[in-house]
Amino acid sequence: MSFTRDFGLGLSGFFRAFGFAMSNRMGWLFLVPVLLWVLLAIGLVAVLQGPVDRLSDWVALQLEVPVQEGAQDWWSDVKAFFNGAREVIVAILLKLAVAYLLFVANKYIVLILLSPLLAYASERTEEIITGRSFPFSWGQLMKDALRGALIALRNGIMELAITVGIWFLTLFVPVLAPVSFVLLFTVSAYFYGFSMFDYVFERRRMRIGESVKAVNDRIGAVLANGALFSLVMKLPLLGVMFAPVLASIGAVLATLKKEGGLPSLSQDSDRRWLDR
Repeated sequence: MSFTRDFGLGLSGFFRAFGFAMSNRMGWLFLVPVLLWVLLAIGLVAVLQGPVDRLSDWVALQLEVPVQEGAQDWWSDVKAFFNGAREVIVAILLKLAVAYLLFVANKYIVLILLSPLLAYASERTEEIITGRSFPFSWGQLMKDALRGALIALRNGIMELAITVGIWFLTLFVPVLAPVSFVLLFTVSAYFYGFSMFDYVFERRRMRIGESVKAVNDRIGAVLANGALFSLVMKLPLLGVMFAPVLASIGAVLATLKKEGGLPSLSQDSDRRWLDR
């Protein structure tokens, strides 16, 4: 029963996060990830353009089909056409492959680079709800952001290891493929939610081991938050724009609701939700 209730709190917190942000003048937070994404995309394209072009030329050279000089038969024409098109085809395929890899890595790149913003969003949300003041300090903000980045890196490595293990097991037992898909999504949701809830626990000066225990005590809310984060992140650009901030604010709303946090909100609907 506790899991079901916590899962509901996680869903409600995430869905209410947008309205909470807009009604409390936090809407500008959604613009920062977009700016970061654009700058990151431009930078990565500029850096990778040369290496990808060189790799493309090398691969195209290896795939060259020998054509007998002076041959006029149809097969020679086909091979000549292939040689003429191969560079374009290889370049397109390689760039698509690089784009896919960047898309896969993007979620944790975003979590790491946006750590200062997400730490601020989490802290500001708790201030508004509880009235508890957290004096601003660049040093403390950077410390919170560093911990958030380290948690994201730790979770990324652990998720990768578990994912590889599940893939490896599925290779030997293919019938487990449908189950593996569910497991992979659940693992992903857990670690995403973990990253978002940890901003709350860090303010309470919990060590990472204590944070892990706190996360597992509210596993339903963590999974709900992480699952919605994962699903929204799959939306091109809009995912990066909304998912991280919504998940960060949603984690605070769910935590304080579970703990019976004292509401000091200006919006009656938010007050009623926390009081229920």
